[in-house]
Amino acid sequence: MAHQKSLIGSWELYTARIDYTTEVGSMLKYHKKFTAMGYRILIYSGDHDLCIPFTGTEAWVRSLGYRVVDSWRPWYFGGQVAGYTQGYDYNLTFLTIKGAGHAVPEYKPKETLAFYTYWLSGEKI
Repeated sequence: MAHQKSLIGSWELYTARIDYTTEVGSMLKYHKKFTAMGYRILIYSGDHDLCIPFTGTEAWVRSLGYRVVDSWRPWYFGGQVAGYTQGYDYNLTFLTIKGAGHAVPEYKPKETLAFYTYWLSGEKI
């Protein structure tokens, strides 16, 4: 077979040509404002989320500086551990969902309905 010449040319990795900047504001002030007004806040993350890992979400929740009122513990669905939760002052709840990626309801629809139902009814998750 005859050798074919590449039509693309050679590849070069040169990231200095990429002109990209981003400015993402913080949501912390909004969470502080709404919790101070008495609103209940639920923040949740799938523990398999590769876009926004739950450990990062947990860190910014902690950065609010609220006191823990319900220590890190499992929550259950169908007799199985479905994730973990921790409650903070000012009605703030952080929750993880085992096996869920970024779009939690897509990965775990039954578990999502369960934790929403508990939370909206005011029951302990």
